[in-house]
Amino acid sequence: MSWARDEVLFRAQFGLFGLRAIHNLVFREQAGRSPEAVQQVTFDLVRSLVDDGLADIGDRTEQGFVAWTLPVGDGLERVRAEYAAHVADQKVGGFDTPWLRLTEAGRRAAQAVSVDGGGESPDRSVRQWDWPFRDAAREVLLYGTIDWIELAQIHWRVKEVSPGEPAAVLQRRTLELIADLVRGGLAEVGAFGSESFGFVPWGGSLEATLSRIRSVYVDEYDDANAWEWYCMLELTRKGQLLARAIEAQTLP
Repeated sequence: MSWARDEVLFRAQFGLFGLRAIHNLVFREQAGRSPEAVQQVTFDLVRSLVDDGLADIGDRTEQGFVAWTLPVGDGLERVRAEYAAHVADQKVGGFDTPWLRLTEAGRRAAQAVSVDGGGESPDRSVRQWDWPFRDAAREVLLYGTIDWIELAQIHWRVKEVSPGEPAAVLQRRTLELIADLVRGGLAEVGAFGSESFGFVPWGGSLEATLSRIRSVYVDEYDDANAWEWYCMLELTRKGQLLARAIEAQTLP
């Protein structure tokens, strides 16, 4: 099973999963291939999940998920031309149709997807932060269940629990929090890619990543436009599970 297929299954167990997000995962796995090839692999992946009985395909409406009544192959052909036009014009950000919803078999398959190679449980993967990092980390993780976490969001969460502290302290704490999340295997650092229409991990060592962030976030701090969206975090599978556990504990 490919990495992208595993990722779709794992993430879709928490809610509907759109074609745009699937395209981004396939793009990352198929790095260097043409947009047409990535599009074809994306459609093949969607079709295989449906054919294997792991997902239903349909539309997200105000009334909820509405499964397609027409054959899956016909439905995919219905959106293929429009999707291709969005890819060609680099406007995939505005194109989410269709959506996947896991079946019972799909949810069982998702639960069988390996979280990581170390066998470490998510609740033990992060050191116990001293105040104020615990509360800031919790809010960052919860935010990561609904969107990518931009640098400004992390900075703001640290600032919320650091009243009156100067900018240098906020910067240091923000960088430390990013380092802890990455070191704990809970998140990856990256940015939006113009061709992927979504998150692209930077790769490289943690030290190099922090130096790269520091060169803009610290050195150009007075220009918020330069650093607020300079980079972002994406939760890993382990990070998603920990965030969902935290979310369950905080629900009324």
